[in-house]
Order: sequence, then structure tokens, then C-alpha cells
Amino acid sequence: MTTDLYREASREELELVTARVLGDRLLSARLLSGGLFNTTYLAETEEHGTAVLRLGPVNRHLLLPYEHFLMEAEVEVYRLCALRGIPASEVLASDTSKQVIDRDVMFVRYIPSSPLSEVESSLTPDERDAVLGDLGRAMRAFNGIEGLRFGRIADVLHGGGSDCWSGALAKELDEWESVCRPTGLIPLRQYDRFRAAFERAKPLLDEVKTPRLLHNDLWSGNVLLSADGDGKRRFAAIIDADRAIWGDPDMEVFWLGRDADAFREAYGETPASPGSGVRRAFYRMLTHLWAAYIYGLEYQSPDVAENERKRADEACGEILG
Repeated sequence: MTTDLYREASREELELVTARVLGDRLLSARLLSGGLFNTTYLAETEEHGTAVLRLGPVNRHLLLPYEHFLMEAEVEVYRLCALRGIPASEVLASDTSKQVIDRDVMFVRYIPSSPLSEVESSLTPDERDAVLGDLGRAMRAFNGIEGLRFGRIADVLHGGGSDCWSGALAKELDEWESVCRPTGLIPLRQYDRFRAAFERAKPLLDEVKTPRLLHNDLWSGNVLLSADGDGKRRFAAIIDADRAIWGDPDMEVFWLGRDADAFREAYGETPASPGSGVRRAFYRMLTHLWAAYIYGLEYQSPDVAENERKRADEACGEILG
């Protein structure tokens, strides 16, 4: 999988952002693998010690509209988490003006840890239950944070957003369509079906009255584990919350794998309602539409994009009957 968004920085650029954004001197920087959107380094600095430096994407004309403001949104999410004691990344400094270099810049405190995705298969049953239990409690608190309006974090932060959930999702669908139509990724006839599905779901979406904080990209790679003094792995933090949105917790997708009873018990039951099935189908449809664009245009993976399109159409069919 390749991407035109990721680009390594020069040593001069790394030293410049460390000096101008963090107010520190860069001692060394090591490129970290695994990212396709941001370019990430493990940075050793004189005053702050070890930090993670993230540089936003280049070729931003390829981005979905909301993706232009992800780093700004992420700073706000971590601020809210810190206020409530939810383990998450700690921002040391950030700059989204694109004046230091022509990219967003963020430094976060380094957490000695491993992603759950890398160590999950080696966890003992007790370790796994402890990790998922702590994660369940953290996500219950995360989803329990209430917002002022529905919509993207940066939109609401700047006085935008919507008073109703369907209004926020209509904006998401409009913006997705505005960039996707010119690409030819989606057959033209399908746009009317997706719109019809939204209209069918709209009154049920507006049964959701309270905007709550959604991570909106929670999978095992975005959950960090650290080792305690006995070498046992423990839940450490939730990371990469840049795609967060104020909305319905039913939209949150938990990539938990097998044996996730400990998570569900800690998180608690989410009561079903007559409209919850349609809402969840709409959330799946929209999520697959985002993914179809991202994999097709940003990550240059047409086969994955086509599979996402098909899954979006299947969810659309569930709504339309």
C-alpha cells in the first residue's frame, strides 16, 4: 500500500520545528514505520527528553474536507481526556498554522509501550481481560463526554456544527460526495441510493439528542500497552483520536477481536431502540464510503476501495429494504 500523503522531512526541517514549535533542541530523530497519513518520528530533545513528533500530510488536495483539521481536533480531544483522567496522548506542543513548515506539527510525550495490535497474540487470558476491562472503562468515560453541538471537533470548536445529528451527518455526506464524484470511484447511479438511505434514516438519526465524544477510529493499533514491574502488559493509553466527532456512541466501532467479554462488561450495555438498527446500518454505510475514498485516492489501493464500496452498498440496502 502506498500513499502520496506521507513524506519524510529533512534534518533541517526537524530541527526547525523542534526549535520553533517545542522550543527545544533536537538531538536525534528516528523515523517510525506504520503510518500512511502522518509522518512520525521518535525525537530525542534536550529539555523534553523523548517525544513523538508527527508531521501532517502533504498533497492536501487529496484529503477529505474534514481531514484538513485533524491535528487541531486531536489537540482538543486530548485536552478533554486530560480533564477527565482518561489515559490518552499528552500534547507537548502543536502548530497548525503551516507557517513554520508547510505542514501541521505535533509533539506528544513518548509513552514506553507497544500497540495492542502487535502484542495481542502473546497476551495471557488474564492480561487480555485486564487490558480490555481497563479499555472498556476508558471508552465508557470517553463516550460519556458531552458536547455543545453535533459534528466534527474542529467545526464545533470554531462555532460550527449542528443542533441535530442528521444535520452533522448531512454535512459529512455532502463533503464526501463533493470530492468523490469527480474521481469515478463510485458509479453515478449509486449516489441517489446513498441519498435515499440518508432520507430514510434521518428521523431515526434525530432521535439522538445529546452529542457525545466518539473516537471514530478505535482499533487495536490505536490502543497502547505498557509493561508493569512484573512484565505484565497493561492498558496505557488511547491514541490517534484525530478523526473524533461529536455524535452517537452507537457509531463507535470497537475492533476487539475474540473474547471481548471483559470489555463489554466494563463498558456496560448500550440499550437498543427500534431505530438503532437503521442508525447502525447508516453509520456502517458512511464509514465504508469514507474508506472507499481514502483507500482509492489517498492510499492508492483500488481493490480495497472497491470492497469498501460494496460494503457501503450492502449497508445501504439494509436501510432501504
